[in-house]
Amino acid sequence: MLSRMAESMFWIGRYLERAEDVARILQVHLEITAEETGRQRSTDSRALLASLGAEQSEQAGPSEVWRVLGHDPDSTISIVSALSSCRQAARRAREVLSLGTWEEINRAWRAVAQGQLRSTYQQLALRTVLDHCYAISGIIYSTMSHDEGWEFHHLGRSIERIDVTARLISVAPVTETERQIATLRACGADHAFLISRGGDRSRGAIIDFLLRDRLCPRSVVHCLAEADACLERLDVGRRTGFQSDAQRLLGRVRAEIEYRSDEALLVGLPDQMAGLSRTCHRATDALSAHYFQGADASQWHEG
Repeated sequence: MLSRMAESMFWIGRYLERAEDVARILQVHLEITAEETGRQRSTDSRALLASLGAEQSEQAGPSEVWRVLGHDPDSTISIVSALSSCRQAARRAREVLSLGTWEEINRAWRAVAQGQLRSTYQQLALRTVLDHCYAISGIIYSTMSHDEGWEFHHLGRSIERIDVTARLISVAPVTETERQIATLRACGADHAFLISRGGDRSRGAIIDFLLRDRLCPRSVVHCLAEADACLERLDVGRRTGFQSDAQRLLGRVRAEIEYRSDEALLVGLPDQMAGLSRTCHRATDALSAHYFQGADASQWHEG
């Protein structure tokens, strides 16, 4: 596959995952802050913006979060920016995308590009964004051959999901059950946790699930395994070692998380998650150097 196509498919996956995840994060954050006092709203809003790498503001609140993460086209972590970048990447990959995929990406972009997020009830607007993201994902999965282009797309989604989940875990209080449940909802893993763990509300159970559950598609370990599988299929015929530095980086951090004791898992959690996020950046750089030769840099900014 041409490096231009591989790069485009990778970034379609990342930007699509980013738009979906940020929409879900906003849904949960706006619900929580609606019931909080002014000081607590500001504290939670600053923590969320910091975890996602946005600039800090002493006056941060739900309206600022909605602007930075939702409708501001100049914000590199907003839904509008993510869908716009996804569309730009899709234009470069038209040869490998089905007509239905391109049309749905275009519809998603048009739904937010003209300022509709600002003129629509917030939760309804976010629901619309999520519906578009789910539709795009479904069309790609069901109409695209699962060849190299698919592997790069799935690889991009997996790495972005790891990064976002790590950032949310870094600000999740280990001892406050309700806030941990909110983190589960923001990650889209609340139903899977309920089915798997039931009423388990022990200290760190939710963090453990988000990090190490092998079957939940939103967990860090599951996404690391998916990314490793994509890289292994892309590196066909190699019998020893790894050709890609990205595979070394992701494999090493996966082993560190899986084999860490339950007690050690919660020690220095923010630093651990910051390290995981940095690993995602280094893996992206390694992929760019090995496969893309000039891919765009990731739009996440370190907090």
